[in-house]
Amino acid sequence: MGFILDGLDTEAYDRQYGDLVLLRRIVGYFRQRARWIIISGLAILGRSSLEAAVPLVIARSIDMLAEQPSAGTMALLVGGLLLLEIASWALNWVRQRYAARAIGDVVLALRRDVFDAVIRHDLSFYDEQPTGRIVSRVTSDTDDFAETVDLVMNLVSQILTVTILIVVAFRISAQLAIMALALTPVVFVIALSFRRLARRVTQNARRVLARVNANIQESVSGIAVAKAFRREGAMYDEFVTLNRQSFRVNLLRGWTLNTIFPVLSGTFGIA
Repeated sequence: MGFILDGLDTEAYDRQYGDLVLLRRIVGYFRQRARWIIISGLAILGRSSLEAAVPLVIARSIDMLAEQPSAGTMALLVGGLLLLEIASWALNWVRQRYAARAIGDVVLALRRDVFDAVIRHDLSFYDEQPTGRIVSRVTSDTDDFAETVDLVMNLVSQILTVTILIVVAFRISAQLAIMALALTPVVFVIALSFRRLARRVTQNARRVLARVNANIQESVSGIAVAKAFRREGAMYDEFVTLNRQSFRVNLLRGWTLNTIFPVLSGTFGIA
């Protein structure tokens, strides 16, 4: 794997923070948008309840149709399911609307703080770090942060749905519910083991993207000099090398991030 990650060592301005430190910083950014987050959270709770209600309504509908197989009963059940899905869609729209506003504001504040930190560096920092690389880290990293927050909200919604279904499952049959939950510790161990690996490959992907953007920025800004000395071929070869490395690193990232769900599914299948 060394040839894939060649030249992707930690940047001079990279910092390593613990999860609690990062969590406190993220909460600090979202605290000023608490109203939008609360509205989005209530929408998530409502939608999760409706999503959990759908399989229960379907199960109850099958029982009712077995007892009273009539067109009226069928129409009533279909109409009820349709209303549930419409209400779920509406709550999801509310969640997306207010979450997007909160995340957008946080990303704006984050980029403002990053830009403020960048401009406070002295000239030696810009001598060591290409401008294109800095711009790439400011833009791409904050975009990834926004995507991560949105994924976390989707995860919370799914966890709430599963929690509601587990409560219902215990009311139906505690023994079957316990058997279904027996693999929960294994799932947590697998997910936590993937977390560190996913973080590493994502950081490498961001670094190689920064190198590609820096190469493009420097090539465009210095194209006049390159043409004067007929160095276009050398510039192109350097870009191709970086681009191929970017492809390999992002391919490795894709393999890593898309492996966790097949592994979890395989674990459940073996069990």
